[in-house]
Amino acid sequence: MKGNTFGLMLMEVAAIALIAVCLFDLSAADQGFMGSNSTSANASIAAVESHSAKRGFFFDESSSVSGAGQVSIKGSFRDNALDSSGWMKGSGSISLESLRSMDKAGREVEFLQKSDLVFAGGLLKNKKSMSLPLFEKGRGATVSERFNLSHVDKSETDMIRSANNYNNTMVFDSALAFEGLWNIKNTKGWSMNMDKRNEVYSGSFQTQKRIEFNDSQILD
Repeated sequence: MKGNTFGLMLMEVAAIALIAVCLFDLSAADQGFMGSNSTSANASIAAVESHSAKRGFFFDESSSVSGAGQVSIKGSFRDNALDSSGWMKGSGSISLESLRSMDKAGREVEFLQKSDLVFAGGLLKNKKSMSLPLFEKGRGATVSERFNLSHVDKSETDMIRSANNYNNTMVFDSALAFEGLWNIKNTKGWSMNMDKRNEVYSGSFQTQKRIEFNDSQILD
């Protein structure tokens, strides 16, 4: 009896030792698995954050139209760093080729607009503006144009680019021959510190106009 009892005790001790070894192995494997998953998760989060820092989009639109009749066109682009909006409407014979694009990556944004317009045989009205809110550390700059014309032959390129509070550019470049009223205005700053220029022409004219705002060379 004593021999049997002693044998049973040895078997129980061996079983307990075997269970302990198995539990230790499972715990170690689980920790290794969790550590691997944690490293992988951290790498994924870092990749997402790196990608998000330069998050953005690209938009491109081109169009061409030629004919006679009623015309109505309007559009806008808005961002914290730039604003462009306008409309054109009238009735007559028109030929218009245009391109608009916007490219944004993180805080950096660039807007480009080109157009070639020929209009006659009626009346065409237009009003548009471009703004650069971050120009000169927030003083801001704006170019605005309006016209009321019976004839126009016009080529124009507009560009707005902003990288940060210290690197901003806006360009208005136009050449046109027209009959009617044409008004171009540009402003910098606001309130009592505003710098502005306003030009109005009414009659038959040929003109070229280029306006550029650029603060990338300004030192702190």
